Parts: sequence; C-alpha cells; structure tokens
Amino acid sequence: NLFAQNGCYVCHSGYSRPQDVRESLYFLYPKISAPGDFWGSDQSPNLLGTERTGPDLSQESGWHPDDWQSAHFYDPRYMDPRSLMPDMKSLFSNKQVDQLIAFVEQRSGKSGLLRYAGQLYAKHVVLVNQGFPPPYTGFQGSHKPPLESNDKILAPPKNQLEEAPNLAQIDRSYWLAGDPLPVTEANLLRGKEVFLDRCVGCHGLKGNGSGPGARFLSPTPADFTSADDACCGGDTGPGDFYYRILRGWPGTAMENFGDRLSVDDIWRVVLFIKTIPNGTLKPYRNPEPNDYIVWQPSKELLAWTKSHQTLPGNISFEKKAIKDPFMQEALRVMPGLAPKDRLLLNDGKTPLSLRDAANGIKALYEDMLNRAWSDAKGRGEKLPPESQKAIAPTVPGQQ
Repeated sequence: NLFAQNGCYVCHSGYSRPQDVRESLYFLYPKISAPGDFWGSDQSPNLLGTERTGPDLSQESGWHPDDWQSAHFYDPRYMDPRSLMPDMKSLFSNKQVDQLIAFVEQRSGKSGLLRYAGQLYAKHVVLVNQGFPPPYTGFQGSHKPPLESNDKILAPPKNQLEEAPNLAQIDRSYWLAGDPLPVTEANLLRGKEVFLDRCVGCHGLKGNGSGPGARFLSPTPADFTSADDACCGGDTGPGDFYYRILRGWPGTAMENFGDRLSVDDIWRVVLFIKTIPNGTLKPYRNPEPNDYIVWQPSKELLAWTKSHQTLPGNISFEKKAIKDPFMQEALRVMPGLAPKDRLLLNDGKTPLSLRDAANGIKALYEDMLNRAWSDAKGRGEKLPPESQKAIAPTVPGQQ
C-alpha cells in the first residue's frame, strides 16, 4: 500500500516493457532514462517521462542490502548522486520504511527471494568478520553516529591469512591482477571525476568512508586514506578494487557499477583511489603520476595463494554442472571459494565454506518463504497449491 499510495509506480513501473532496449538483459537495468534507451533506427534524445524514469523494480530483490535501501529512501543522492528520485525522509516513519524495504526485497518471486537470502547471508558474514554491529533500522541512521567495528571481539586464526574471508567474495583471478592502464595525468583526472560523480555519497569528499550515507550503513564504507592499505593490503590490490566496483560486494552497501561505467573508467577510478592517501581529493588539487602508490602483494598473500584457495581447485574445474540453486547462489556471493576450502571468519570460530553458505542461504530462503506463505494465508489471500511452494527456485542470471 505504501508503494502505491506514494506514487512509486509512476516512475518505477515494476515490470519490463518490451519497448525498453534493456528488457532482454533482465538485470542490467538503467538507473534513469537516457537517450537511446529504446528500440528504433531513428533514435533521438528523449524527454523525461517518455519511458520509465526510474529502474524496473520487479527484480530488485537482493541486489542491495536493507541498510542501502534505508539510506536510499531517506535521500537517494546519498547512494546515487545522479538520482532523480525525491527524498522520502518526511514521508515515512521508521516502521513504514522498514515495511517498504520488505516489500521491495521480497516482491520478485522465488528467484528474487533466493538473491535476498544470499544478500542476508553475506551481510552476516561481513558483520561477523569485521566486528560490526547490525545496521540501524528505518531512518535511525539520520541522527546517529556512524557505526564502528569492535576489534576486541576479533581473533583472526593464526594459520589463516587475515584477509582470506574478504578474498572469498572476490573472484580469485583478480586477487593479484594489476591495473592495465598507464598511470597518466589524464587517466587520474578522469578517475577523480568519476569518483566525485559516483562515490562521495558513501566514501565522502575526503575518501575516508564518511559520506552522508555512511551513517546508515554497517559495515561502513571503505576508507581510502591509508597509505599502508594502498601499498600493502591483502585485499586492496588493483584487481580487488576493480572486481568490487564491477560486481559489487554482497553484504555491504557497495553495489555493482558494471552496468554504468565502462571497463576503462573503472580501472581509472582504481588508479585514482591509489592516490587518495597523498591528498588528491583536496580542493584545486590535481592528481599526478607521482601521487600514485604502487601496490605489492605481501609475502603472506603470495604464500596463501599458493597453498590455499588455489586456482585449480576452483569450481570452474568441476566436471559436473552445479544444479542446486542454493549452491549457485553461494557461488555468486562467495566467488573466491572453492569446494574444498574451509575457512574461519575473523571472530575465530564461525566457519566459512561453500557448503556452509549454501546451507545458510537455504535456511534463510525457506524461513522467508514459509513466513510469507503464512502471512498471505492469514490475510485470506488465494494461494496456489501447497505443492508449488516446494518447487525449488531458479537462478535466471547474474548481474
């Protein structure tokens, strides 16, 4: 009712129209209307309102965590500085915005519910691994301080690379990858332009992870101001940053930009991020090649990649295709894990493996499905046969 009463459907039609050029791409939806976003040999710049103004939300479930949704409803510019959407800060109570988030996250059928379960499981992993408390609910983050990690509850296993759980969420082919673009002033300037255009809502104008949206989020956005992280972090290599920008980081507010930025522009942002510790976000400060901090993999990282989470053990080397939808979702949110990997999170006790992830995702999925079924039954809605509830979800594609 909140979605309809507040006119959300006017911009977010909630379905894919056949005349939208991106309809066939399913998940690669445009954020706003743009010239050329429709079929035809006589394409010309369109006027606002001649096609869907906002993205199709029929398959939104699971692509963003709940805390991202809270910040976005409060002020969309916190999450997307280019957004045309009006803020909702004066329209909803905390309870109402939580209800609206639940509607958006659970309206995409079984495949969407599976993605949402994967997002919730990934949120559990990153919070436990980084020592963060659960995020604020509703709009509480608007008047509370940013959440902080409690390092005292962390006890990284001594025989495991500290960044291994983070690397579990990055395809291993990117772990040691370098930036293919040259470190030139032009590339750095373009990277800074894109960063200021797209990233400051969360990461802040200083790049320290203290943007206006950060107060809503747990874990809080990455802080790029540490020279030590820039040169020597176990999960801060150019390939790691590229993958997170391209595909997002499930469980965090870091969404994918692969449908909005070119490959070269993503690499340029990565180049620029490596200059931030040298003050390149200061006003009237142009980044120069000598500001760039070269990343070198540590001996510990090199040793880990040779002895654990090895490439030959990757799931792509398996002879049999994975058909279990819960394992497929586990592979989507944990692409850096191989079937034989057995890790512990940095609390020193929570296990992490593909089987653990698949079981956790399945439990979350079944719980949400059963509760939704019971709620609908309690409201007297007409339900399909009970046998249809037991049909497993499908995985239509990846964003």
